[in-house]
Order: sequence, then structure tokens, then C-alpha cells
Amino acid sequence: MNPSRTLFSLVAIAAGTLAGCGGPTTTGLEARKAANDRFNRVGAGVSVDQAVQALHAGQFKDALTHIDRAVTSFPDDAAARLLRGRIVLEMGRLELAMTEFKNASTLDPSCDECHYYEGVVYQRWGRDEEALNAYDAALMLVPNNTHYLLAHAETLVVLGRITEAQQLIEDSECHFEFNSALAHLRSEIALAEGDLPRALQTMELAVTLASDPSVYQEDLAHIAFRAREWDRCLIALDALPEAVQDRDDLMRARARCLAMTGRALEARDALLAQEKRVAVNGETLPAEHDLTLGYIASMVDDWQRVDQCGRRLIGRTPNLADGYILKGMASEHTGDLHAAIVFFQKATRLAPERRMARELLARAEAADLASGGVIVGVMPR
Repeated sequence: MNPSRTLFSLVAIAAGTLAGCGGPTTTGLEARKAANDRFNRVGAGVSVDQAVQALHAGQFKDALTHIDRAVTSFPDDAAARLLRGRIVLEMGRLELAMTEFKNASTLDPSCDECHYYEGVVYQRWGRDEEALNAYDAALMLVPNNTHYLLAHAETLVVLGRITEAQQLIEDSECHFEFNSALAHLRSEIALAEGDLPRALQTMELAVTLASDPSVYQEDLAHIAFRAREWDRCLIALDALPEAVQDRDDLMRARARCLAMTGRALEARDALLAQEKRVAVNGETLPAEHDLTLGYIASMVDDWQRVDQCGRRLIGRTPNLADGYILKGMASEHTGDLHAAIVFFQKATRLAPERRMARELLARAEAADLASGGVIVGVMPR
């Protein structure tokens, strides 16, 4: 054999072998693609985690930047689309949020959260019937989800379909018997039906079951007030966080409860202290403050305060009968029956259904008649 020829053959064979090793085989391409996919998924997973953290921190722009990376890499990932929808929903971009929720639902028909968030968007738009259908779809997929049940039932209440809401809760009670949010909803339903004792009872249950009772204490206080359970209302108000206890509407509720439990002087002083706090901040209290303070002041014979509140009410709300009632009461106390009668007449014309105004007018007229006075039909200054 020619040595040169043999060497050439070996070189040729070696070259062919090397060329075969360097070329991409099908198996190699698939392995490379799988590795690349794994790399992309790891990167997308990191982006999703960062988006979730930013969302929970309220950093919505950052959250959107992170989730967009994941959606760009995997546009058909339903979970990423859902998360993107939640982020833009928090940003108030309702149209885009709805698009993402529907995208996610199309990609994954079993996505219960997609339907739930669609319902949230529909409610933001005021389309309660469509929201109800969306919540129903979510509840059908996960029947024991508390949020879906509550959303569905609350929407029924909004639509005035109280009986259906009640039936939905009763049918699901085995799943949620000891759930504070459900007890709260049952209280709202009882309130809508005008059943104040049951509303108060179930709201108290909600407070008992809640991991953070303060969440429901304000609602409990309002219901107790409406039910005329003054002591229970005061207990609920005292349990509220200190940050909200000085809120003017809650201060008025407290003052009324104190007055109705024989502590009118304490109630008046609390309202006067509220006036001073507000004045220091350069703010003004609503007309309801004078309304509450005026009547409570009458309970402790602070007639100067009654007259002052009546005058301020007439100046701010001239079509409200109470300013004239308070002015009439103050005038009657000073013995100016003529002025009292004119004020009470005005109050009666403004609110003919008010029994108090009619009775005060009749009493003043009787006293004036007994004293032999003559009614002057002009508004006193």
C-alpha cells in the first residue's frame, strides 16, 4: 500500500469525522432549545416574583415593568396574563385589565380568578348584572371560595335580590359556618330587610370570629346606634383604633349615645372639645355638628349654646327646620313667646311632618294665650 495514499485516507476520514461532530444534530438542537426554554422560564419566574413583590408594595409601575418581561417571553402563559391584569387594575386601567383577564380565561378556561377579577371590573363600571355572572362563573369553578361567595351575594344585595342572597348563603353555610366575612354579609342582608336585632346579632358574631375585630367595629357601632343600643354602640366606638376615634361623625355618634345614657353634660363637653381641635387646625365642622350640639345643649339647659347653634344652622341651612326649632326653644326659655311662636311656625312650614315642631308650637301658643299676649307674625331678628 502506498504510504502517502494511506495517510491521505486517514486524514480524509479524520476530517469527515470532525466535520460530523461540529454540525448540529436534531438531538443537539432539541437539547439546546430545551435548555434555552429552561433559562427563559427561570428568568420569567424571577420577573413574576419581582412583579408580585412590587404589586404588594404598591409599586405598580415597577410591577408592570417586571411582568411585561415575563409576558414578552411567554405570551400564552395564563398566570402571567392574570397577574398583568391585576397590576393594571390597581393602576385604574380598567379596559386593559379586562382584556388581560379575558386573555387569561381564554388560555386557561379553569382560571377561576380570571372570572372573579372580571366581576371586579364590571362592578367598577357599574355593570352589576355582568359582575354577577362573572362571580357566578368563579364560584362554579371553586364552590368553597369565600371571596367568590361574598362577591356573588353582595352583588345580589346591591341588585335588591335579597332573598336570592340569603338562599345562596344558606346553601353554602356548611363551608363557611365560622367565617367572619360571611357573618358580616348576613348582617348586611338583615339590615337591608330592616331586621335590626338580627343585623346587630350577626355583626357581633362577625366581630367575635374576626382575627382582627377592629375591621368590623365601626359597622357594629353604626348598627347598634340604629338599633338604639346606646351602651353597645359606645363599647364598639371605644374599641376603634385611636386614629379614627376623633373623626367628627364618630364623635357625634358618641355624643348622642352619651346623651341617651344620661351623660348629656359629658356629651356636650366632648363636642365643644371637638370644636376647639378643629378651630386650631383652621377647619370647620359640618352643619350636623351644630344640629347635634344644639339639642344636647338643650338637655343640660345651656340655652346660650342652643341659641348659637340655631343661629348658625339657619345661616348655613335655611331650609332645615332644626335651626328654627333650636332658636324657638332658646326664645321660649328667655320668655320671648312671640319670637318662639314665629320660629316654630317657620319650622312647621318647612317640616309639617315633624311632630316635635308641631308640639312646641302648640305649647308656645298655649302659653302665649294664657299670658294674654298677641302673636306678632313677623320674623324676629
